Amino acid sequence: MKNTRIYIIVLTFLFSVSVFAQYGSVGVKDARSMGLGKTHNAVSSGLFSVGINPANLSFSNKNTFEIVTLLPLPTVSLRTGTDFISFDEVNYYFGGVNGEPRYLTEEDKKKLNTLFDNGGLVFASANAELFSFSYNPGKEIGVFAFSVYDFGSMSVNIPNALIDIALSGNPVGRTFNLDEGDIKGWWIRNYALSYSKEIPELNILDNFAAGITLKLIHGFSYVGTHKNNTHFTTGMNAEISGQTDLTGYSSFSDNFGVKYDFDSVSRKSDFSLFPSPAGTGFGFDVGFAGSLNDKWRFALAVTDIGNIKWTKNVAEFSSFGYFYLNDLTNREQRDSVKEIVTGDSKKIDNVSTSLATALRVGAAYLFGGELKSWPGSLLLAFDYNQGFNDMPGNSIEPRFSIGTEWKPMDWFPYLRTGFSYGGGLGFNWAFGLGIDAGIVDLHFATSDMQSVFAPNSSKAISVSLSSRWKF
Repeated sequence: MKNTRIYIIVLTFLFSVSVFAQYGSVGVKDARSMGLGKTHNAVSSGLFSVGINPANLSFSNKNTFEIVTLLPLPTVSLRTGTDFISFDEVNYYFGGVNGEPRYLTEEDKKKLNTLFDNGGLVFASANAELFSFSYNPGKEIGVFAFSVYDFGSMSVNIPNALIDIALSGNPVGRTFNLDEGDIKGWWIRNYALSYSKEIPELNILDNFAAGITLKLIHGFSYVGTHKNNTHFTTGMNAEISGQTDLTGYSSFSDNFGVKYDFDSVSRKSDFSLFPSPAGTGFGFDVGFAGSLNDKWRFALAVTDIGNIKWTKNVAEFSSFGYFYLNDLTNREQRDSVKEIVTGDSKKIDNVSTSLATALRVGAAYLFGGELKSWPGSLLLAFDYNQGFNDMPGNSIEPRFSIGTEWKPMDWFPYLRTGFSYGGGLGFNWAFGLGIDAGIVDLHFATSDMQSVFAPNSSKAISVSLSSRWKF
């Protein structure tokens, strides 16, 4: 960061591109879950249940090993887009005409402004599972698993007032509120040790299991606003008065070579897939799952309980004060406003952040021979996900989803689709395929099927791949 004042301005107005990982209450780890519309709480099993519900480990086959590696397919998910504007609209409003700027009409301005009424989130996503394995020796002992997986994430919410200012200027009598502006992001790595065991003594269902996952977390980078109360008003005599009360933090691994304004030490970038951590933390997941009549599955879990303490290259960015400007020719007034708005930055010892804690509830039913006119097996599942904070990938807005998986014949791939709504990301239609080749299964999915049929009118695109060895 060459200039912390520029950083504060960006942090205040929050106008940038971001990445938003598949994590917390709104994301997934594997392609099967994505193909089901992120409906995974009751239907995930084996290694794909780590990070979702550790109790579901008990629903893997007895005396089996499962391994996830980068081959034959890496387990990765990628997503990019917005929650408010389609690619066609981006091209229309910001792409120009034949290389020349487009001059917006008053009707164009009104329409662009209304696009931000229900949010202004810009995102892209990337996550990867580096290595995982599990072993199920049987009900008497329980199931063990170890996983290493990464999430790189950032979310940026652009306040509606920012667009309003750009389109309508600064009319007399208007108050512009920028409190909705927010940015949070990190790159973290989870080292997760999981255990699940059936509990036959509890005669609640035919099978009932409890599970726990303990996590050592290495954080490689973090940036985020922790407070934002910024607004200004133009008075009847064109005077501008307002307040800013904004605080943000950042922390980076030594490998990134980040240099702050206040830092006299010169650092060189030494990027690596295994950088030294900028922060460390501990977390855990706890879950319960049960089955009934080999048809029903039920699940309840709370994931990512814990926090990260960031200690490397930690900076605090703050902007606080009341400002007043009634004479643009008055340099003293201009300098005063500039000093308050751009704020200050300083080195601090550490800052702590919560993990993306979330509640997960799910139910599923497997149709076998009940549907006489419907060949093969059909799985129907429903999920409710609720984040407890606004950390990257999480949302305090509930997310509901429904997913289905159909296997018409033994030799035919699994066909999956699902719908997800809420979680700050609106409505999404997913589709996926799964191939079970005995010792290995392969999965392909997208959570934005509408982008396949109408890519230009879509707001997001995504792809997810997964593979898993079974011995």
